[in-house]
Amino acid sequence: MSGRSMPLLFALMLAVVSGGPARAQTAIAVQGTVSGTVIGKADGAPVLSAEVRVLRTGIRVRTDERGGFRIAAVVGDSMVVRALGFAALRTVVAGTTPVVRLVALATVLPVFTTTMGQRVIRASESPRSVTVIGREEIDAVAAVSANQLLRQLPGLQELPAPPSKTSISIRGFDDSRVLVLVDGEPVAGALIQSRDIGRLSTIATERIEVTKGPASVEFGSDALGGVINIVQAAPTELLTIDALAREGGLGRQESSLGVSQTVGKLGYRVNGGWRQSDRVTGYNAIGSTFNRIYDVRSDFRYALTDKWALRLDMQGSQERQRFPVDAAFNGFIDNRGGQGFAEVRGPLLGGNIRARAFEQRFVYQYRQSRGLLPIKGSADSLEQRERQGRYLLSYTRVVGAHAIDVGAQRSNRSLVAPRKVTGDSADEQVTEVFARDSWTLGNVLMTAGARHTSSTLWGSSTNPSFGLAWQTSSRVRLRSNVARGFRAPGFKEIRYTFTNPAGGYTLAGNPDLLPESSWSTSVGGTWAPRTSLSFDVEGYRNDVSGLVDWRYEGDNAAGFQAYRYVNVSRARTQGVEANARVNAGGTEVTVGYDFLRARDLNSGLPLSRRASHTARLRVAREWAVREGFSTDASVRYTGNAPLVGIPSGAPITGPFSTESGVIGRQGALLSVDAQLRLAVTRELEVSGGVNNLLDQQPNLWTPAFARQFYAGLRWRWSVAP
Repeated sequence: MSGRSMPLLFALMLAVVSGGPARAQTAIAVQGTVSGTVIGKADGAPVLSAEVRVLRTGIRVRTDERGGFRIAAVVGDSMVVRALGFAALRTVVAGTTPVVRLVALATVLPVFTTTMGQRVIRASESPRSVTVIGREEIDAVAAVSANQLLRQLPGLQELPAPPSKTSISIRGFDDSRVLVLVDGEPVAGALIQSRDIGRLSTIATERIEVTKGPASVEFGSDALGGVINIVQAAPTELLTIDALAREGGLGRQESSLGVSQTVGKLGYRVNGGWRQSDRVTGYNAIGSTFNRIYDVRSDFRYALTDKWALRLDMQGSQERQRFPVDAAFNGFIDNRGGQGFAEVRGPLLGGNIRARAFEQRFVYQYRQSRGLLPIKGSADSLEQRERQGRYLLSYTRVVGAHAIDVGAQRSNRSLVAPRKVTGDSADEQVTEVFARDSWTLGNVLMTAGARHTSSTLWGSSTNPSFGLAWQTSSRVRLRSNVARGFRAPGFKEIRYTFTNPAGGYTLAGNPDLLPESSWSTSVGGTWAPRTSLSFDVEGYRNDVSGLVDWRYEGDNAAGFQAYRYVNVSRARTQGVEANARVNAGGTEVTVGYDFLRARDLNSGLPLSRRASHTARLRVAREWAVREGFSTDASVRYTGNAPLVGIPSGAPITGPFSTESGVIGRQGALLSVDAQLRLAVTRELEVSGGVNNLLDQQPNLWTPAFARQFYAGLRWRWSVAP
């Protein structure tokens, strides 16, 4: 950690630990003291920084991260409990350990999201635009991979990178400018630029959090456009076994098995599964195309004491992709990786501390063959290997009306890529310190935070954020957020050396590259005239500068065209997003629309494949039939989008590398998806559905697959309570 960072961090921690109006409570004797808990009535989760006030004395305190409070009061006293996002509650103290249950307001969705220091917060505690896909919707969509879920959301678009991967664009930015996490930790493949969100399974997933706009204060590098965080489910209380099998068109086959239970102080969950199809993400081709993935995920949680907890999380995967390279050869990509973390958390020095150690390994290999199996030593068959280790220490404390987070994180990253980086390998050490204050003042929430990142490979970057949320009434909530994000240049961009004799060019890295940076502003609000009806609208703008691009630097001594990575590009995305929800009589209807304008500020051209219009209508209903019958249907629309060509001679090849400017239009897609599920017994459920019912395959849209019917069988057994 740098000499400048350490004093700053220690000063912040000292200020948090030493201060606080709660000191007035320490002199109160146990006699006449109430120690209670404030939780949400619907979810039972603790409410942080709720104000508890005794009417008789006027004494007030705030709840800690576990929802706990301690206040001078006696049985029979009246208390008023207030928290942003909840209706105020007046209650009478009936005992010395009361549990207060608050009812959430309809202006804030009852969902959770992850913020800095791996702390989980309610949506009401953040002024950011966060969308959460819950387990119910994951089951309803029956998505085989994360990209099939995410592309459903307005403001998110699936962008192909043929032949073997796909990425999700958030408000115009995709690939390395969208940070993808599993339980707050980076997914494998980022260091060798092998990002494929279609690789990510949904087994054991509790929810998927989508943060729109820069979030580098919370998560660090790569969060220029936004963050996707896949959160795994916690162990169940009772012994539960869950098995699933599906089969459908386009060679779709999948199955999974999981077991979960809590025994005494130990809770565990272990899930495994496999899936395959005759399509690879980002490439709609028939014939030799094939994709198979094996996944395993596990989670162990142990209560060390009634306040301290230990968690051990491990997962691994193995993937084989096959796709035609040309008329004669097939290409093969084999990926395998594993990662896990150990975490301990509990109360310390008047607050809550969390320590986490994370390790990751990933191996990538590309080969070719004329047949259906790869040939050893063919093509670029040298393995590329990456390793990451991240070590986090964070501290949270409520000081009066302030909820303060401070912490530090150290990362060690290495890449072995023969013939891809200078010297065949590269290493990097990254040190980060961060702080964030969430201040509640009446019906107003104000947030301010910053993260300083220092790297041995590219230098340093400091990024702040500021937010405001105002609950003007029980029916209206306004919000605004300003944030700076950044993306650090990757190993290949700094240390890359590549020559293509057939193409007549060479591409070199640049050790002087600086991080890409962005400023984002958003303003929005939610109106909920009834608990079953809400409307939300938000305007946004994101300006990015210093984008890494290649630049022609003349011919070298060998007569090849020489290109080099430089910070030269600028881009801007802006738009408006609107959503409406209604829930009545067992039927839930959601409607969403996003207008996007995305442009390259250097050329004045639009960003390629970014559609201006995306929309979705979803209707879900629960029917009183047998043990349970549910239907889910959605209509997803993505408007046509410009295709921007790449000038002839550029160090990139492809179907559009012949000229510059807008050279075509990707067709509009209207996809209709539907599923029904019937519980035959309490344990057994059958399901069936269709993707792309209208068989839409727009022009030049490579991941738009043909109509696919599927059927599934699920068995879920649990010990009776």
